[in-house]
Amino acid sequence: MWDIEQLRRFGDDGYIVVRDVVPADVLAAATLRVDALARQRPPAPDHTGHHFYFEPGRREPDLLGLLTGSPAWELAAGLTAPRTLQVPDQVQVALTYPPHPPRPGRGHIDGISPPEPDGRPGTFTMLAGFILSDQSEDDMGNLCVWPGSHRQIASYFAKAGPDAILATGGYPPADHDRMVQVHANPGDLVLASYLLSHNIGANTSAVLRKSVYFRLKTVSHDRSWRDYVQDELYEFEPVRAALS
Repeated sequence: MWDIEQLRRFGDDGYIVVRDVVPADVLAAATLRVDALARQRPPAPDHTGHHFYFEPGRREPDLLGLLTGSPAWELAAGLTAPRTLQVPDQVQVALTYPPHPPRPGRGHIDGISPPEPDGRPGTFTMLAGFILSDQSEDDMGNLCVWPGSHRQIASYFAKAGPDAILATGGYPPADHDRMVQVHANPGDLVLASYLLSHNIGANTSAVLRKSVYFRLKTVSHDRSWRDYVQDELYEFEPVRAALS
């Protein structure tokens, strides 16, 4: 499902946007569910900026359908083959209420604070983001990324050692001079390496930003996370092959 150029782009940049992945009925059901969550458990009156819901995936079939009821699952699995992905047990709904003008000065990686109950950092293989609102221009709550930072971060951990990840607090050293606001439309899919430095952008539009995220892991990730954080292609063999 991937061509060589797409695989190379993912390897070089650390992320890729795939257009029109989610069927219209699946997208509509997920959007209705996000709207229902916002009505049932709204933020404080006059709230602006970020607002999140973290829900068990098994209880959210309309949200899980974005991943398993569309080509997204096959696309993600095509980046990690022959390693198998496991269906995530959590879904994140990410909203940004306007007006929220601040742009992030740098990015982060997820899952560092707090760590997992066993003390392991909450690393994973890749982020799968589904766009539910118009994010086709800058400052619409877009996902902000720093292309190539995944390679710099892996290089840092290769030198400092993988256990240094906790000490970074989610902010390992990387070049943050060139930020990209990811432009996307409802139904688009963003796949990003766990090691890619990223953040949430400003929302100065008139549109409530709606995105849904899944943190995907291969079935062997928890055993080999130390290898992964030192080699950004460790769990992406098709990408490595395309770059060789």
